[in-house]
Amino acid sequence: MKQIIIGVLFVTYFMLSFSITANASWLSKAWGRLENSLDTVSTNASPSTDRKKYDIGHLLPREDMKIAGVPLGATFSEIKASLGNPQYESNEYLQYGGIKFHRDIYLYRDYRVDRIYVTNRDAATARGIAVGDTLKQVVAAYGEPDYIYRNYYFYGYQKAGSDYIDGIYFTHNGKKVTQITICN
Repeated sequence: MKQIIIGVLFVTYFMLSFSITANASWLSKAWGRLENSLDTVSTNASPSTDRKKYDIGHLLPREDMKIAGVPLGATFSEIKASLGNPQYESNEYLQYGGIKFHRDIYLYRDYRVDRIYVTNRDAATARGIAVGDTLKQVVAAYGEPDYIYRNYYFYGYQKAGSDYIDGIYFTHNGKKVTQITICN
C-alpha cells in the first residue's frame, strides 16, 4: 500500500510539473509575440509618392538638424573646437566614434558639413532618438514620416526632380533604427 501511495504522489507531481512547464512555454511565446507587436508601428504616410514629380514634406526647424551640438553647415575647425580631436580625419570627413561628419568637397566645394551619420548610440537627435530606438519611438517624437521607403523613414523636404534634400533619414531593420542620417 505504501508503494502505491508513493507511486500516485510521484505521478501527480510529475503531471503537475509538466503542466506548469507547458503553460510557462505558452506564456513566454505569447509574451514574445506581444513584445514584437509593440516594437512595430503602422503609419499613414505614403510610401510611394513620386519624388520626381512632386515636392515632399516640409523643412524641419534648424535645431533638429544637428548632432552632438554640431549643426549642418559647420566647418571642420568649428567641429574640432567643439568636440576636440577626432578618432579619424580625412579630407572628406571627421569621425568621433559612431558619429561621422561629412563635408561637401565636390559639388559646391564650400567645405562645410552637409551630412552627419550616426551608426551607434554615441549620440541622439535633438528630439532624443538614437540608434537602437524603435520605430514607434521615432513616430512618437517626429510624427508621421514625410516619406517611407523599404528601410527608412524620412522627415524633411525633398524638391521634386532635383537632388535638393534637407532632412533626417532613420534607416531601420523593420523594428529598430540602425542608422541616422541628417543631410542638406
